[in-house]
Amino acid sequence: MNNVGLVLEGGGMRGAYTAGVLDFFLDEGIHLPYVVGASAGACNGSSYVARQRGRNYEVIVEYGNHPEYISYKRMFTQRQLFGMDFIFDKLPNQLVPFDYETFHQQTTRFVVGTTDMQTGDPVFYDHFPDRDSLLKIIRASSSLPMVAPSIQYEGKQLMDGGISDPIPLQPSLDHGNDKHVVVLTRNDGYIKRKMKAGWYFNRKYKQFPLFAKAMLNRHFRYNKQLEKVKQAEKDGSAFVIRPIQPLRVSRIERNRDRLHQLYIQGYQEAQDQGERLEKFLQS
Repeated sequence: MNNVGLVLEGGGMRGAYTAGVLDFFLDEGIHLPYVVGASAGACNGSSYVARQRGRNYEVIVEYGNHPEYISYKRMFTQRQLFGMDFIFDKLPNQLVPFDYETFHQQTTRFVVGTTDMQTGDPVFYDHFPDRDSLLKIIRASSSLPMVAPSIQYEGKQLMDGGISDPIPLQPSLDHGNDKHVVVLTRNDGYIKRKMKAGWYFNRKYKQFPLFAKAMLNRHFRYNKQLEKVKQAEKDGSAFVIRPIQPLRVSRIERNRDRLHQLYIQGYQEAQDQGERLEKFLQS
């Protein structure tokens, strides 16, 4: 399975779907040599590379309704909807330990997408010298505007990778991969709409006008990337796994039963396509 890239879309708590897909891959011994993800896709991808089957389920489903994970009270008092310290410190270092040693020993190329606030352009990282650098970059990739602070890393001010490159197929192409397995968290036919209250976003990020522009144009970029994925699927270079039906789970879902069912849905829908996927990888 050389020259095959795994491309993981984000989507917040909709990442429970991706968690199910990736656990099916691990159960079947499907270890792809190149993994790229943004936001929740990067979170899921790191556990996949570390071969930690079930870790994403525990983080998203078991802890998804924890008061430190998502808090509207904290949103009003601290402007943080997601508990970033809880998610990227307490969970991986104490409650659901991340196996950095196994991650580091893999030959898999793992790539995390972020957005540079100065330029509005994507910045990708594939070198993580230690555990802290990996967690910090994934945290930057998952830092959503308005509800989380930006992250400084190597002289750059970084935020959510899903803003500038929500479906990072291009990095996999640039790497020279001939085939791409793409996991989406939206059903076929989904079209992203232009965000509302753009004036407030421009005011909020007036120090970063190019970043604000990238955010306001995100719907256009996302829909163009969907077209690119569909074309790759049509010409046989991409195998796409996406929810069959529109999801009832939101980006900030806290209902454990819904998150559990979404995980099961991801696992089963990947399993249903298992034979086709095997043929795609072997062809």
